Order: sequence, then C-alpha cells, then structure tokens
Amino acid sequence: MATFKVKYATRNKLARSLQKEIKDLGLYQDGTLYDSIRVSAMIGDKINKIDITINAMYYYLFLDEGTSRGIPPYSITDKWLRRSDVKDILAEVTQDFIAWQFEQFPLLQMAKILNNPMVSIKFNWIDSPYPNLKTDPTTAFF
Repeated sequence: MATFKVKYATRNKLARSLQKEIKDLGLYQDGTLYDSIRVSAMIGDKINKIDITINAMYYYLFLDEGTSRGIPPYSITDKWLRRSDVKDILAEVTQDFIAWQFEQFPLLQMAKILNNPMVSIKFNWIDSPYPNLKTDPTTAFF
C-alpha cells in the first residue's frame, strides 16, 4: 500500500507551534523540553487515518497530564490542538490526505467516510528511564 507523507516544512510548523505553547505556559526553564520537540512523522498508510509522531523529552507527559506527586496538569497537548494555527495546518494536511487517497484509490470517491480522516497522535519519549511509559495522551483526540 502507498504511504502519504507530510513535508518537512509542514511538520516543522506544527513543532514550532507546540514549542510556542510550551513557552506560553512558562515551561521553558533551560530549554531542554522546548528544544526536544520534533514532529518526526506524519503518515497515512491506512485508509482514512493519519498518524502523527512527536519526539519530546519524557517528562512532557508528566507536565501534560500531571502526577499524583504534585505536578499539576498543564494540558499542553489539548491547548496546542486548540490553537488556530494548528487547526489550520491540520485542516490543510487533512485536505491533502483526502486528495491523495482519491488519487491512489479512485473507487473511494464514492465513500463519504473519507471526508473526515482520523488524526492520531503518538509520542516518542527521549531519554525515558521508564520502559513502559505510555505514548499517547489521554485527552488529545479528534
């Protein structure tokens, strides 16, 4: 099966937007988390589904969702996904993906399901000392 890939410039725009959200929330500190953010893959190798992989320092998850040991949840991912620039970028990617699917699979033009592809976000944790740290946020789904 063919694979839809998003260009580096588009992935970089998403990464810069997430970095801005981190900075806006005051989570910049020494810049390690900020600098670790990379959108390494945005692919669609399944019908009607785009997978986004974000590289980040492992403690992003603790800051995003909070902990029982006193770190409050900052909901970084949710706030980032609500940003207008992110919505615009993802809408553009989604439209390109729909057009690509129609080119690859012309018979699918009859299927109304292709008008609203699912976008899945997964994280690749950098330097995680925890081998089984979950890779998907609990609240960020479209």
